[in-house]
Amino acid sequence: MKKIIFFALLSLPFLPVPEAKAQQVPLYSQYFENAFIYNPAFAGLDQFGSFNMTHRQQWEGLKGAPTTTLMTLDIPFYEFRSGFGINLHRDQIGFFEQYKAMFSYAYHIFGKYADSSTLSFGISGGFNYNQSNLQDAYVLHQNDPRIINNTGNFMATEFSFGLNYMFKDKFQIGLAAPQLLNMGVRAADNSTNNLNPKPHLLMSLRCTLKTYDEMHYLEPMVMVRYTMNTPYQIDAGVQYTFNRTFWVNAAYRMDYAAVLSVGFKLNKWRISAARDFAIGDLNGVTGGSTELMLGYKFGHLPKYKYPNPPGRNSNIRYKRYHPSIPGPLPRKMYLQQRGGKKSAKGFRKKK
Repeated sequence: MKKIIFFALLSLPFLPVPEAKAQQVPLYSQYFENAFIYNPAFAGLDQFGSFNMTHRQQWEGLKGAPTTTLMTLDIPFYEFRSGFGINLHRDQIGFFEQYKAMFSYAYHIFGKYADSSTLSFGISGGFNYNQSNLQDAYVLHQNDPRIINNTGNFMATEFSFGLNYMFKDKFQIGLAAPQLLNMGVRAADNSTNNLNPKPHLLMSLRCTLKTYDEMHYLEPMVMVRYTMNTPYQIDAGVQYTFNRTFWVNAAYRMDYAAVLSVGFKLNKWRISAARDFAIGDLNGVTGGSTELMLGYKFGHLPKYKYPNPPGRNSNIRYKRYHPSIPGPLPRKMYLQQRGGKKSAKGFRKKK
């Protein structure tokens, strides 16, 4: 817990609080259940592939409120200590629509043993298409050339960056920069361009506390968001998990909402829902926000039994086939895991 406080205090002096402007990156309440949403460094970090779909209805009862649909897929490439991911989303706010497709690559630096720390770097690039249905807009000056000569459609190419450090299975700190680089945003009809995406900065902190039998988990978590010329926003919460099959999360989003989410695991499926209860100026104006998520985990790694090397402790005898194995991954083990050859000498599959 001291580490969380230290990193949080260390980051705050670099986050000034100027005037507010609109946020361009969609807001989610279950990002800790799918950290790849914001940070490309999480692509392929887990010991399985992951497919997730999320739908969020924000500010219910308010006309033109944001509606977001998201699909993510990330796959580990164990032999190369890396991962690949795809992030597709559609975001609608009033008569504005945004479609985005981002492709991510991450490289993971593992320690020698299965329970060692991990440092991950990720980069993503893709396309952003923005569409405005100006026929539905009320225009005060009908002869405005920005309206007459503009279809309201814009295209962009953008790049994002992320990194993550995981201290064993106890502490995690991540840093992501969505829309870090925007390569030539232009109007689809070559008309006047008034679209100006801004770089964002997101920092996430998470600590895992668990009982000896690993039946109960308690995870405090913090996320800090910042965009140029906007006040920073802090989310703080805690999640309780029972036997890795059921979890409940309560969080506070500064000057915005209180969040409550629940979820459960059914075989390889994960189902969860979150509800934002508006506070501050939105209290009484909107009915809050609802977010649903459906996930599927696939391709779990098998376990292997290692011979006990001289001078090594017996507590590392069992481990999963994983890039944390010292040195280049044995090609025979990779093929055996795919069913192509027998186990490498000295390794055998755990029964």
